[in-house]
Amino acid sequence: MSDLFFINTESREAARWLIDVSKSSICWSNRSAKALFSTEISKDRLLNSQLKNALIDKVQALTSLSPEREENLCWVIKCQDGRVLQCIGHRVHLGPGHLGVKVEAREMTSLVDMGSGQTIGSVDDDEPYAHLDAFNLSYFRFDITGKCLRQSAQALTQFENVEEFKDLFAVSAMAPSVFGQLLTKGRISTDVRFLTKTGIHWCHIEGYKESAGDSFYLQVTDKQDIRLAEAELYRLKNYDSLTRLPNRESLYLKLDSQIAKVAQKDQSFGLLFIDLDGFKTVNDSFGHQVGDELLCGVARRIQGVLPRNTQLFRLGGDEFAILVEDILNDSNLIEVAQDVVSVSAQPYPVEDLEMLVTASVGISKYPDHGKSIDDLLKTSASAMCRSKALGYNNFCLYDNGMKQDYRAQLTLGGALRKAIEEEQFELYYQPKIRLSDELTVGAEALIRWIHPEHGMIPPDKFIPIAEETGLILPLGEWVIKRACHQLKEWREAGHPPISLSVNLSGRQFMQSDLVEMVRATLAETGVDPKYLELELTESMLMADAQQTIEKLHGFRKLGLTLSIDDFGTGYSSLAYLKKFPIQTLKIDRSFVSDLGIDADDDAIVKATIAMANSLNLKVIAEGVESRSQIDVLNDYQCEEVQGYLFAKPMNNIDFSSYLSAQSQNQYDLLAPVH
Repeated sequence: MSDLFFINTESREAARWLIDVSKSSICWSNRSAKALFSTEISKDRLLNSQLKNALIDKVQALTSLSPEREENLCWVIKCQDGRVLQCIGHRVHLGPGHLGVKVEAREMTSLVDMGSGQTIGSVDDDEPYAHLDAFNLSYFRFDITGKCLRQSAQALTQFENVEEFKDLFAVSAMAPSVFGQLLTKGRISTDVRFLTKTGIHWCHIEGYKESAGDSFYLQVTDKQDIRLAEAELYRLKNYDSLTRLPNRESLYLKLDSQIAKVAQKDQSFGLLFIDLDGFKTVNDSFGHQVGDELLCGVARRIQGVLPRNTQLFRLGGDEFAILVEDILNDSNLIEVAQDVVSVSAQPYPVEDLEMLVTASVGISKYPDHGKSIDDLLKTSASAMCRSKALGYNNFCLYDNGMKQDYRAQLTLGGALRKAIEEEQFELYYQPKIRLSDELTVGAEALIRWIHPEHGMIPPDKFIPIAEETGLILPLGEWVIKRACHQLKEWREAGHPPISLSVNLSGRQFMQSDLVEMVRATLAETGVDPKYLELELTESMLMADAQQTIEKLHGFRKLGLTLSIDDFGTGYSSLAYLKKFPIQTLKIDRSFVSDLGIDADDDAIVKATIAMANSLNLKVIAEGVESRSQIDVLNDYQCEEVQGYLFAKPMNNIDFSSYLSAQSQNQYDLLAPVH
């Protein structure tokens, strides 16, 4: 006779122990027994009722046998954790009235013959597997035509109307293949999809043909929960839980597959590295819930513009990547990047707010810019850093010169904090000129990093790093304090009073204590607030219009002047512009450079100045470099200008000399002629 399981004969020590049946306890056990029966034997060495009753019944049944007829005890038991164990024991006497059993046990894992007379309880020679019903095992017996001869009690609870072998299968076309393997090979072990009473489930089957050849047996183990757990584990490992996009792990797998695919065909593919501009400001100011909703909105919007042969990944934080397959030339990648930049810049409605973030995109191409996964990620990240340096909301295609830039970025990031602590920074000043008499009436403070080894580092190299790391907050505070002290020094030096403007970053503007910090600095330096001007961008103001209005009124109560910088390049609402307590608009240099040449720029500048005049706002045009631009701006009644035509940014010493020289010139012009 055959049994349903075979013993796992790995080279580990067998579990052995001695049981006192009368006391329901363990007299002795080895290490393997303690581990194997951890769920069946309590810490007090007491047996559970299932094991105890099985032993007592069998041992007492054997007491009437003479010593020469005494046989080994053999039983199958199913543990609470689902393992099936075979136990083999010998009846022993432990003393008067004490029955005992010496036991050896191993875990059972598959289907083979085991011989007859080895099960606990009664055995039906016509149906040798009936005893397995007691252990909740699901099994079937079929004849060689596929007709079901018997099924266990557990199988009846799982399946219904199983008259033929094919009735088990969710896809009946699979049945002949499995059935054929059983008939030809005599055994099978595989996973299939069965139709159960609760739906289609993945099941593991172990089957073998009887030695007589007229039937075969099939044990079925439901693996649906395991399969679902595996699927969930795969999802957690390979997909981002927030956006449901494939994650960095998936990108590595996909890139590895893509490289192998195109390497032999002399083909190319592209990788776009995306970093959101201004996201950290939103996250820090409004919390992670708002930030998470914004990230999901960005992901949905980018996915909506991607062509067929692309896939979007979230790498973590506010970083994304796009794999572009089967490209013909660089223009294919540039078109995708343009669409991403364009769609990302539109406002996002989040919790009754209109959030504004933009995207900086770096582009690399296989194999031109890297033949490995790491090289492609590095080159695309380098190109992304270049796009940020160019002013955000932009894209760049990698070139070899960016490698050094990327390394420099990493180096600067580590040195920036030390630079703030050691005040390695200096403010430069660019004059603001009143057009009516071309006198200097103000200046803009521009930060420069004077590195002890690398010399002067321009802002476009370190400001993006400061934004990303959060160091923009202490750096911005230093700029405001230094600007106020500078106004105090100019006043004490006897220079004519002029205004000094300071640019605020988006993250700095969202500081809850920013107004109080400025108030304390003005009080410390004794500077008249009307000479300090704060410049803000349109994007910054529109991130949360209501909170912006409250903060701007806080500055106005201090007596500060407020200006919108780079006007016309961002997203603004004229309805809100009327509500903002702003005194000045600065026309971006991109509109000034082609004045008198480009009719569209002329129209934009003229309309902006006219609108500002109607709202009683002062207008400053930046980037002025020629007299022809001055003529046009005068015609449009622009009040002030700023640009290289009059002066480049200067350090404190040069700017003081500049102010002194201008004061002398003015004195000479006013002095009487003899």
